[in-house]
Amino acid sequence: MRIDVAALEAGQVIRAALSETIDSLTEDVTFDVPVAGEVEISRDPTTVRLRGTLETSTPLSCGRCLTPLRLPLRAYLREEFLVYAGGKAGGAEQPELKTEDFIHPLGPDLILDVTEVVRQQLLLALPMIPLCRPDCRGLCPQCGANWNETTCSHQVPDIDPRLEPLLKLRDRLPEE
Repeated sequence: MRIDVAALEAGQVIRAALSETIDSLTEDVTFDVPVAGEVEISRDPTTVRLRGTLETSTPLSCGRCLTPLRLPLRAYLREEFLVYAGGKAGGAEQPELKTEDFIHPLGPDLILDVTEVVRQQLLLALPMIPLCRPDCRGLCPQCGANWNETTCSHQVPDIDPRLEPLLKLRDRLPEE
């Protein structure tokens, strides 16, 4: 969805339903269900505000047991764009943005690509480690058995062998 901001007047508010298939532009994640929701676009002389709530789902694998799952996603849009008209922002010279400025500049063509903002927000809404369920037990590190479905005879060491030297160091330190 692309919006011509030049056609919006200051004080005008547009509400629109969004139902669009969005490409994630990544190899790991696909948004194979159309993104649906409501967006609100408002403008004042120097900024355009984009607000909305969007939902979709994506196929992923559990980060512990590798079971395929479908994860519902919800993204909240709260963005502001600085309007530059002919190299000027609201009639003044274009200021240099600093790192502390949390407002995105809108290009000289004054076209707002809502699709790109939605794509970024959906990617940010993804969990770092998707889980099939909160109490997922994962896989056996020796045989690969899914501990959610079966048990195996392998003993899980109390401590990772790579961390054993730290235990020895702890034992040599005086107690407080």
